[in-house]
Amino acid sequence: MSRCSLVASQNGTAGFPQQVSLFYAGKIAPHFGAFVQLTYANDSGTISIDNTDLRFADVAVLPDERSLVYGVSLNNNPTVQDLWNSTPAFGFPFATSNAMVSPLAATALDGSLAQNVAGITAYAYWNESVYAEIGGYRSARQGSTNQLTGAAGPLDGTTSNVIQGIAPYWRLAYEHNWAQHSIEVGMYGLDVKLLPGGTSANPLPLQGPYNRFKDVAEDLQYQFIGDQYLVTVTATRIHETMNMASSFATGASENAADDLTTTRIAATYYYRRRYGATVGYFSTTGRADSGLYPTADPGSAGVVTSANGSPDTRGVMGEINYVPWLNTKLSLQYTHYTKFNGGSTNYDGAGRSASANDTLYVLLWFAY
Repeated sequence: MSRCSLVASQNGTAGFPQQVSLFYAGKIAPHFGAFVQLTYANDSGTISIDNTDLRFADVAVLPDERSLVYGVSLNNNPTVQDLWNSTPAFGFPFATSNAMVSPLAATALDGSLAQNVAGITAYAYWNESVYAEIGGYRSARQGSTNQLTGAAGPLDGTTSNVIQGIAPYWRLAYEHNWAQHSIEVGMYGLDVKLLPGGTSANPLPLQGPYNRFKDVAEDLQYQFIGDQYLVTVTATRIHETMNMASSFATGASENAADDLTTTRIAATYYYRRRYGATVGYFSTTGRADSGLYPTADPGSAGVVTSANGSPDTRGVMGEINYVPWLNTKLSLQYTHYTKFNGGSTNYDGAGRSASANDTLYVLLWFAY
């Protein structure tokens, strides 16, 4: 799935504040609670609903005295309701600079639908070991206007990438705990049919051929929680098959079928819950398509383009954290790209190297 935003790189910028979020997490009524986040972002100057999860939950004791936790989640970001930090919504990195340059390609599960959908899922967690979840998502764009009625809603052809029907989501996981250790292995997936739509100058009806993105992912999380030391290792691999029937018919994609594979691995260490460090590796690879990953864009500065039409991007990220108090964290983060949009050097055809998009990020984080 391609990202459509094209941005220019920035050096020496500061956000004060970059983001302010108001959270509510807790009980609303018996067996019903919420995690709700409202966020002000200084890059857009707007306040909007961020990650949100409303859920019903209950627990039953089975005849064999094993527990069964079950419930329903209403949320706006696939994987935001997940129990582990190996899935995209709450995986590493937990914060990045809004001046950071993003590559062209990302899978549907990897944040592309975040806050643009509404979904309901049913889940069950047996004996604190086996977890299963199934549900579906619909488009729920904020700030969209129906040009026919003037009312809010993603109902007209000037809104892009609207889900046709329901996009099914599923999750399976197994966790084993022993002493101070735990390990989880699992799979999750999403099947999305998107109607491309158009622009106000060239509206397209939200009907007819669609683009289909089928994501299947594997994940793993290991944790050691000691008195002095904390260790977490997470990994996920998302493979996406893309049927670009609509885009191919209009010439917006070079291929009728494409694919993407995203891999992330991260290891975190904390000493006395005060001094921490994380090292992560990330990679996205896929079939070259000059329609989806263009060589130039009239409205861009040329930073986010691909001379060979390839989405391949990889690199490493390191972060050092200092937590003097429970509500305060100081972070120093560095991102290094070894490949960006298909190349290590001259990836944009204008002489820009992947490492030119490296980012050094200093973050002061407060929670009250």
